[in-house]
Amino acid sequence: MTRIKICGITDVETIGLCARLGADFIGLVFAESRRKLTPERALELTHHLFTMPKRPKLAGVFVNAPAYEVNRIAEYCRLDRVQLSGDEDEDYCRRIERPLIRATRIDGDTGAEEIESRIAAARPRTIHLLDRRGDDTYGGSGEKFDWTILGGLEPSLPLMVAGGLTPENVGELILRYHPWGVDVSSGVESRGIKDPAKILAFIRAVKAADARLKGVRNAA
Repeated sequence: MTRIKICGITDVETIGLCARLGADFIGLVFAESRRKLTPERALELTHHLFTMPKRPKLAGVFVNAPAYEVNRIAEYCRLDRVQLSGDEDEDYCRRIERPLIRATRIDGDTGAEEIESRIAAARPRTIHLLDRRGDDTYGGSGEKFDWTILGGLEPSLPLMVAGGLTPENVGELILRYHPWGVDVSSGVESRGIKDPAKILAFIRAVKAADARLKGVRNAA
């Protein structure tokens, strides 16, 4: 089963939709971004989730923030995971009290050995998010990296793929490379706003690809 993360949500209606459709993670941005939330607003948007018998995990996105501030916000907002998308080193990671999602930026010089070395040095239970390196920002570029690098990585690694994913191409990614998870933000937006129809199409595409993989494996 491919885990689904819908990131950069800023309204309660979209959070409710993602929960109903079966998203596994909801991403709340606390770094500088047009999608940035205050901790108070984040809690206001998500408090109703905690009454659900099964709910998406909450991941807070941070970039080079003081560790004590990240821990404070994570506790206040009841985050399940902290996503680090900046230049945070291993010493910094050890000071974060929540389980991590850690971003690795991929460019033309990145190799599979480099990614696996970074994963080996990371804290246990860390999910590793692979995204294309942007020119001048720590945030997602909204563009694909070269997926062929995934073919050189150990299939069992907890890798979440981001960057340029859409309802139209996410199935291809899953069928070819079987990532642990996928992460989307701008790929389910229209004019910079989360689009319910695109979110539905994205989640359906992931589940359809998973069903095809299951059928192939059962047939084998």
